[in-house]
Amino acid sequence: MGIRTFAGVYRKLCKNHLDKMLAKMSLQENALLAINFTGDVALVDTMNSLPIFIGEEDISGRLWELAGAFDGSTLTVTIASSVQTAWGEADAIVLSVTHDILEKPMLREILVIPSGEFYLVMHNAQFYLKKEFRQQGIGRACLAVEAAAAHDLEFTKIVANAANRPDVGWIVWPKLGYDAVIEPDVMKKMHDELVAAGLSTATGSLRISDLYDSNNYQLWEKHGAGCIMEFDVSALDSWSMRQLGTVINKEDLL
Repeated sequence: MGIRTFAGVYRKLCKNHLDKMLAKMSLQENALLAINFTGDVALVDTMNSLPIFIGEEDISGRLWELAGAFDGSTLTVTIASSVQTAWGEADAIVLSVTHDILEKPMLREILVIPSGEFYLVMHNAQFYLKKEFRQQGIGRACLAVEAAAAHDLEFTKIVANAANRPDVGWIVWPKLGYDAVIEPDVMKKMHDELVAAGLSTATGSLRISDLYDSNNYQLWEKHGAGCIMEFDVSALDSWSMRQLGTVINKEDLL
């Protein structure tokens, strides 16, 4: 399957999921009824930032995909210099999405990380739906559209700081394909249970995905915490991409 075909399949899966979800609902006046992913997004460029190029390719027409922006939303593009990241300072293209169903603007940053020439990272900085629109599969649909585009455009990963307790980002995001090395303090808490499960207890050797794949994810739910997580879009067969593809087709909604 070609890269662009894969991206199209992901978008089709998202649309089918949303159509199925909406068919179950009997809402009359609800902004959710307008949700779709066709690029019908108002693009605002207050800093004359457009067009946006990656190498020689103009990606301006695909910014809505990288933002995971649904139809009817407004996407504002700005440029930020010398943003502090885990890789040092980097320039960022900031994508801010507003819509009636969002509690706060959805923020995405395209980071150009110097490494040899450069590599591209999406930073999902903020995503808060209004309470009445949560647990309806909207988050997974936004992520799927973003991941397909990021892979297509040869990004390396999507990173996010998963919210800690009492929020549930640290539990939900790994189910959608985000992953991280389990920190030593968390490893210590689950040590005895890891031994009983026959899993490695060496510091730095165990990832959240290892718990998920070995049917021990309950250990993360019990002992885990908020942390920086990564979604690998560098390959079609990465754990992240396969996990998200599986979750999209599930009946239970995240």
